Amino acid sequence: MLEAKRAQQAEKKAYAEQKAAEAAGQALKGKASAKVALSKGAADLLARCQKGGPISERQVLATVAERVTADPEKDLDLFAVFFELGQKGSDARTRQLALLSAVAVFQDLVPGYRIRELSEAEKETKLSKQVLSMQKHEMDLLQVYRKLLPALEAAMKSDPLAMAPALASLVRAAADFNYAQRLLGTAVKHANSDHEPVRRVVAEALQETVKADQRLDASREVVLAVGRLAQGVSASAGRPGRRAGGAAGDDPSGSQRYTGLRRELLAVLLHLPVGRAEAAQLRGHSDIMDDVAEADDEVKRNLTESSISHGVEHLRKAEAELLYEVFVVYLRILRQRHLHARELLATVLAGLARWGQHVNLELLLEILAELRHTVQDALTQGNELVAMQGLNCALVLLGGQGRALITDATWLGDSMASALVLALPSLHSAHSESAQWPPPRCFSVDDGRSLRASERELAGALEGDSMPALVLRCLEAALRCPQGYGKASDSALAGLIERLFLLALGADPHVALAMLREASLLLRKHHRLHTLLDEEGGLFGLGGVTDKAVTVLWHLQALAFSLAPECARAAKALPTAIPSKRAVIADLFPSRDSRAWLAAEFLQHLAGLSRAPRPARQRATKAARRAKFLAQEELEGICRVGL
Repeated sequence: MLEAKRAQQAEKKAYAEQKAAEAAGQALKGKASAKVALSKGAADLLARCQKGGPISERQVLATVAERVTADPEKDLDLFAVFFELGQKGSDARTRQLALLSAVAVFQDLVPGYRIRELSEAEKETKLSKQVLSMQKHEMDLLQVYRKLLPALEAAMKSDPLAMAPALASLVRAAADFNYAQRLLGTAVKHANSDHEPVRRVVAEALQETVKADQRLDASREVVLAVGRLAQGVSASAGRPGRRAGGAAGDDPSGSQRYTGLRRELLAVLLHLPVGRAEAAQLRGHSDIMDDVAEADDEVKRNLTESSISHGVEHLRKAEAELLYEVFVVYLRILRQRHLHARELLATVLAGLARWGQHVNLELLLEILAELRHTVQDALTQGNELVAMQGLNCALVLLGGQGRALITDATWLGDSMASALVLALPSLHSAHSESAQWPPPRCFSVDDGRSLRASERELAGALEGDSMPALVLRCLEAALRCPQGYGKASDSALAGLIERLFLLALGADPHVALAMLREASLLLRKHHRLHTLLDEEGGLFGLGGVTDKAVTVLWHLQALAFSLAPECARAAKALPTAIPSKRAVIADLFPSRDSRAWLAAEFLQHLAGLSRAPRPARQRATKAARRAKFLAQEELEGICRVGL
């Protein structure tokens, strides 16, 4: 009789576990919610706030959060209160706070490894009380996550602005936990949202997750999710009545809205942790499988899942797969560049410049051919941002392992000259591509007195939203590239220097000083080009039938009367300082780093206020407060023109 009762109890327990697993699986797929019986403590807390209204419910939420955080192994069943109030709360604010509280508590409990569900044979194994307690806690934690993730996905559809920080925090905490593919896929989808605050918050969380990824598993899921999204955008753009190209807000009526990939999402790929294998090899880390070569497949799989980082061979394979998927996304976007916005193309070209050194020469030739078409199309359309980014990418690739290539690179010089002319109207500010000035999150005021600058945000703003900084990067890459200007003739260098002085003459005074410094240093380095400082200039064959006289003296004469005192002083001294062997060109400028000078644009404008005289204090009278205005006829008479 005892044996029969024990067998009956075991059957009931197995049946209950099977039902719970099926319900949890349905909840994970989003088809149904896992119905779990409320514990006595959760039922008592819910009964306490039935008649108290929203205030009582929020007090219960705070109590549950405190108890679960203090002793999660004992009170983890109280998570049911979060889910009940998240669905049946008195008002929308309470339901929102219930889900946010659940995410905030769970991110402190989630472990940094994946919980492996036990097999039938492992369930029958006799274990100690401590091991059984730990396994039960892990299964309960996984059960909670199976309900929390679908609930958060549903809330992101209805209220993305409020739930985006919760999704971002969960991405940071649970990127290595179970169901990472679904979590990161959801994050990638919302990093491409139409709402700029949602995109920024989720994309920053993805960047931090990718940077801190030691196993490269989370990075792989992010790249694959971006690839699927890019493929879906390309497919939807080909349907009738759909448009994915152009920029947001091109059509005032709103009938044509940009529905393609967003720049914030592609910027995540710039932070991939490529180089983990080389670092592991330098540290002497071996693959964990080498130590257990004689173990069976089950043991090897368990050890791999529980390890913090992988071995060198595994990391090399993961990096190769990452780069393969990234270049598939980049080349798909470049070949369909008419479907995407200019900011997205600029980010793709920046990514190619960063990861292009890791490809073989055959793929490098294909990328260079695609870059040539991209730059030429951008010049035809007057798109200086894409043209300069494409040139910078090509010059960086040719300056690396592309030095061994024998290819036609004559298009670089002509395209560079045309792109610099197109870039002149965009040099009105150091942060020319930013919609706000100063760029957001770069500067902050503490206590209403002290001004603080964020070096990280300033560097990111200069890298992504600054045409002057892009011109400087392109110039630096061109001088290092042998196919560009590294071994160019005097005529090509003379044309480049002339255009740099032209940019300094027509740009904003603050930007002009950085351009003037780079052009002066380049001219000082090449002694045979000092004839450019003569009135008649030097004769160079710049592609025409006859030689052309090139001079920069008249540019310096105009710059000598600039409103910016630093620019005027440097322009007056340069005609004699450049040919002199004793003069130091860097001493003529207030900053020895052109990028640091560009970053200090906002601070330089604020510093001008310190030199302004204070108004004299006088007693405010009615006469002093009275303002006088001229009539239109009087103003026309003074100006002697018709307004």
